[in-house]
Amino acid sequence: MGHHEAYWVVVIERFSAYGLLGLLFSLLLPGRFFSACALVVAVATALEILQAMTPDRDPGLLDVLQKVAGGTVGVILAQTILAFLPRPPS
Repeated sequence: MGHHEAYWVVVIERFSAYGLLGLLFSLLLPGRFFSACALVVAVATALEILQAMTPDRDPGLLDVLQKVAGGTVGVILAQTILAFLPRPPS
């Protein structure tokens, strides 16, 4: 028995955590929007599949969608930031 958070707090937590992950993947792969998005989707899906294999966890499609949405927003945010940064001379 413990204190449980409200559902919207959990949604914001998932969204922001995967947003940060998407931002970091996008900074790691600058200019590769689809690769960074695919990596975020793969990680979110793989973690939910692994949760399905553990008896004390409950995976959900809504969880995956929240994580993918947060990761995609993080990738878009990072690509936007990178577009406005000055590029080093070649």
